Amino acid sequence: MMMRMRNRGGKRLQANYFDTQMPLLSSGLMSPGQLPILDEQHGRQEQLERHYLAHGPSSVEQQLLRLQPDYKLLYSAEHHTYFHLHTLVPQDNANRQTGPLKSEKESPHRRLFQQVVGNTLTAAFGLNVMNKGDQEQNQQFTSEPVNLYDAASLRRSRFSPFNPTRILIHGWLGNENANMYNELLPAYFDLRNGNYNIFTVDWGRGAIADYITASYRVKPVGQVLAKFVDFLHQEAGMRFEDLQLVGFSMGAHVAGLAGKHLQTGRLRMIRALDPALPFFRYAKPKERLTAEDADYVEVLHTSVGSYGFDRPVGHVDFYANWGSQQPGCFWHECSHWRAFMLFAESLARDQATGFLSQGCPAAEWQQLTRFHRCPKDTGVMQTMGGDLANVSAEFLAQRQGVYYFQTNDQPPYVLAQNASSKRAAHIQENKK
Repeated sequence: MMMRMRNRGGKRLQANYFDTQMPLLSSGLMSPGQLPILDEQHGRQEQLERHYLAHGPSSVEQQLLRLQPDYKLLYSAEHHTYFHLHTLVPQDNANRQTGPLKSEKESPHRRLFQQVVGNTLTAAFGLNVMNKGDQEQNQQFTSEPVNLYDAASLRRSRFSPFNPTRILIHGWLGNENANMYNELLPAYFDLRNGNYNIFTVDWGRGAIADYITASYRVKPVGQVLAKFVDFLHQEAGMRFEDLQLVGFSMGAHVAGLAGKHLQTGRLRMIRALDPALPFFRYAKPKERLTAEDADYVEVLHTSVGSYGFDRPVGHVDFYANWGSQQPGCFWHECSHWRAFMLFAESLARDQATGFLSQGCPAAEWQQLTRFHRCPKDTGVMQTMGGDLANVSAEFLAQRQGVYYFQTNDQPPYVLAQNASSKRAAHIQENKK
């Protein structure tokens, strides 16, 4: 696991996470076959998708075995309506794994994961700092080591407990160069003259793997992240009220697991960007993101039922364009990624210019996501996203429930109609 922390003039940390890779190959095919093939080379995705469309999911395992003669089928199932999963292991490992995927304890994937990886975790962290030129902002970062449990290295860094701290966490198949970071870092550094402590987590050695393997690594990554947050609090005086965890896809569940395992305090805020659905939809609350993981958990849904979580899981859940296919997107991955793009734009906007959202009764979330309608609006409106720095507990207490909003198909995503009289009335009401 690697983490980078960025503030203007900050540094970089590096950390080793897993030094071994799982010998698993999986295919996860979304209807109609749009989830990437989860092998290391990704070279057979189009061929398997065509086979899926022509013959259905039941025959994909035969095609996988033909393409991977050194592997043996370990597990094949339809995890839910949209996600068809086929998992293979090398022939020399297959005889150790038997039985269907029934529970966490009985799972052959869990056993194989423990055999290959064990319980050994090593982690280091890095702090990256953004330097601002005299004439313009340069997207350049300097780095220096900040090691977990090494207070001296933290003191040598430019971490400031007087600045807000944000920890950004990528998802499956991501790393230090995740698109999420390319979108969010400039947006944050444009705020407050760049006076932020911003960490970007690099758990790519755990995330760049087949989907099953990566999903089992969410918990240990969350536990290590929790230790790092405790370290910042104890050794650098970071206040929990100044901290936000911002997680995308699987990274949203990493944020939740970190919140569950903190020892020195409680997270004030988690911003969950389209939390991953497959393998987490029916997971126990202790194994995924929930509203109990922080004082305030805000969720943005952009690809429900495919890549992203469908039902509400936070204190407030925003559904962009009914939470499913985003305007201008023709595949699920595009809609999934739209989450961090919308959130990045929201950071540059305020209550007057942001993504004004209409409230809908929480019990009607399926009407929103399946039929693209809300039977009866609540009459309450909130603005999605924004940095929410220095907001009161009373303000956050009002941001509860389920909301929906529409966007453009390209930046700027905020609709021009959001400058309507309805918005003006909403802003005026908030001033009372």
